[in-house]
Amino acid sequence: MCGRADPEVALERHFEDLQQRPFLVGEEGVRLSLAGGQKKSALAVLDANGVPVLRLPQDGDVLAVPRHGAPSTVIVKPDNPILPGIVGNESYCLSLAQAIGIAAAQVTVLPAGTRNIIYVLRYDRRVSRTGALQRIHQEDFAQANGVPPGRKYERGTLAGPDLVTLLGTGRDLPPTDALSLLDQLIFNILVANTDAHAKNYSLLLPVGGGLRLAPLYDVSTVLAWPRVVQYFAQNIAGRKRKPGDVEARHWDAIAKAVNYRPADVRKRVQELVDALLANRVAVSQAIAALPGSSRGYVEETAGLVEENALRIAGRLRKAP
Repeated sequence: MCGRADPEVALERHFEDLQQRPFLVGEEGVRLSLAGGQKKSALAVLDANGVPVLRLPQDGDVLAVPRHGAPSTVIVKPDNPILPGIVGNESYCLSLAQAIGIAAAQVTVLPAGTRNIIYVLRYDRRVSRTGALQRIHQEDFAQANGVPPGRKYERGTLAGPDLVTLLGTGRDLPPTDALSLLDQLIFNILVANTDAHAKNYSLLLPVGGGLRLAPLYDVSTVLAWPRVVQYFAQNIAGRKRKPGDVEARHWDAIAKAVNYRPADVRKRVQELVDALLANRVAVSQAIAALPGSSRGYVEETAGLVEENALRIAGRLRKAP
């Protein structure tokens, strides 16, 4: 448990105790992978009475390490000197997704000693009628397609799912969720989240309920870190591409591969770009104002994302 006397120091010590995992190294160099390249931990938020609550931390709450099979309620990830600004970067991207109508994991940023920490509320949890925390079964798209975790990237020694397979995984979802999956994919391209692989999309299977698409999670733009692999984890229109390479004909190829009308996909891309631009200022100001955030990094992230989205929108209007 993170102590009540000095919870920030306790949390900082918790991260110092975690063993650092190596980055995944591929043929193109180091690739950002939050599971392998960034420290993170699953903790439970307890209210002032010591009762687990399904919310982001508030004043008076305590963080605890779940024991004896108890469910966690938040994923916590600290800043990383190798990826400067990662806390504000991810917080901005996920909050921007929410602002433009894409369901995404709820986040906040708080200081912990000398570190800044991003807190991500677990969406695969629910509160029962008796007030008990319960897990909701989740399957990422690698699991859903019978692919081992080591094959989450399309390119590599053992090839993983391509974009057509990822979009096809939503064929059993309700129509609105299938369209939401397309939105998630478009958003990852617009913000240049090149590490969006098969394990960054998931299905939720609640007890007694139907199959649903999980909210967007683990989103950050790599444009702030030139030494991180800039190619998307999955090929776009049959080839590896960087964010600046995406053109109108590539969207058309994606649409045709999954039997969508190209004109409809182009229109949706433009709508999301317009919404992104309209919400940039409000979202960046909100994230920059959080206690553990850095305004400079947040504004840099917002600027890079906007620049990439505008570049893609500009090419969207060109004839194929």
